[in-house]
Amino acid sequence: MVTVFLMSCEQRSEESIQIENITLDNGKYVEIEKTNKETTHIGLITKHNYGKTHSFKYQVNLKEDEIEWKGKKDQEPKHIIFCEDTIYMHYLEKQFIQTQTFDTLIQDTLYSSYYEVKAFFAKNIDERYLNNLFGSQLWEDISIQEYNTMKQKCKEYKVPNDEELVLGKVK
Repeated sequence: MVTVFLMSCEQRSEESIQIENITLDNGKYVEIEKTNKETTHIGLITKHNYGKTHSFKYQVNLKEDEIEWKGKKDQEPKHIIFCEDTIYMHYLEKQFIQTQTFDTLIQDTLYSSYYEVKAFFAKNIDERYLNNLFGSQLWEDISIQEYNTMKQKCKEYKVPNDEELVLGKVK
C-alpha cells in the first residue's frame, strides 16, 4: 500500500491602503492610492513559517477628468503627461522571466528564472460622451519614442510613489 501525503501551506494575507492627494502646478488634482499586500506562508502540518511575500498595486485617479489608471500587481507609476487632448503615463513593472538552455554535456534542458523591472508607456483613450455616461475610457500601450515626443511638447509630472521599483534585474 502506497500512501501519498500532500504537503500544503496556509496563506495569511494582510492588506493596507495608503492614499496621497496632490495638486499639480497645472491645477490638476491627483489621488494616488497604493494597496500593499503581505502574505505569510505557514505549513499546515508543521506550522513552520516558510516566509513572506510582498506585492502592491497602484491606482491613479484624476478626479475632475474622471480618469483612472489601475495598475496591475507590481506596477508602479512614475510620470504623467497632460496634453491638450490626452494623458500619458510612464510606469515600471516587475516581470518574471524564465530562460532555458540546453546543456550538451548532460543532454538536458536547464531552466532558470529571475525578476526584471521594465519600463512601459501608455496613453489614455477617452471615447466617452454625453457627460461621460456612454462610451469607454482605457489605457493603450505606446512606444518610448511616442512618449518622448509628447514629453517635448507637453509638461511631464512626477507621480509620487514609494520607489520600490528601479529598472534592471531584481535580486
